[in-house]
Amino acid sequence: MKRIDATGGKYAPLFHHLTTLDGNWWSATFAEVEGVLGSSLPDTARRRPQWWANQTGRSHTQACAWMEAGWRTTVAQKGETVVFERAERNAVSGGQRHRSRVLAVKSRRLQVLGHATERRPQGRVTPLAVGLTSWGGQTFRFAAHIVPETGPDGEPITDKPHLRYAAANSTPLNRHGRGPFCRFEVLGLPPVPGVYAVTVAQKLAYVGIARKSLKERWGPRGFATISPKNCFKGGQSTNCKVNHAILLAAREGERIDLWLHQTDGPRPLEARLIRELAPPWNDQR
Repeated sequence: MKRIDATGGKYAPLFHHLTTLDGNWWSATFAEVEGVLGSSLPDTARRRPQWWANQTGRSHTQACAWMEAGWRTTVAQKGETVVFERAERNAVSGGQRHRSRVLAVKSRRLQVLGHATERRPQGRVTPLAVGLTSWGGQTFRFAAHIVPETGPDGEPITDKPHLRYAAANSTPLNRHGRGPFCRFEVLGLPPVPGVYAVTVAQKLAYVGIARKSLKERWGPRGFATISPKNCFKGGQSTNCKVNHAILLAAREGERIDLWLHQTDGPRPLEARLIRELAPPWNDQR
């Protein structure tokens, strides 16, 4: 069968876009994909999830675009959202070579123009590298590098939100509610369920579950920002505990990474890993 050229045709902009992305995940609405393409998706993309299948051939030129770039689609929802996941390292050599050429050209352009390397806003971190690891016989994929927002002195910005709670005088703090806490934003996480793991200096520190969405669990309503209410009894004490632990690790200059094992039934694996590996941030019962 004649090989389809993913660098040309209607879906070429998607190929080129994916080869320049950082990180392992890209969660996009269909409208965002259309924005990359500069044209509308066919009706079948909205009516049939099979349109997003990872199959190559003349009838699947769209899949050739993302697969040649080194990506696979992992989620296609009726809510018009698709999650692209970077494929295994040995399956993306073509896309990685193309991406390396693109980045090299960009680097030369920046040097010619005298521009400094792009600096991401503090606290807004995109996943850095492809990687796999294993705990308890299960494979986890690297999801993100976590860096708290810092001030002019380079130290993490801290917060004690319990001081702003209106009912503070009549409601007791939970045991992790005093803080202090940090703030961060992790970009590019997928809205998928699973077991996640946090490592500090490449050592397992915490295991937890995202029942519906890793993106939401590590978003502003999860670990990333601690609200005043969560500091008190009846609030999310786990959010307080993990956020504070991240702050302490960041103060020590340790690298903090987030990993994911995607699964629709995460709790049994979480319980087994906590029991067998006793991560220090988990409460051992």
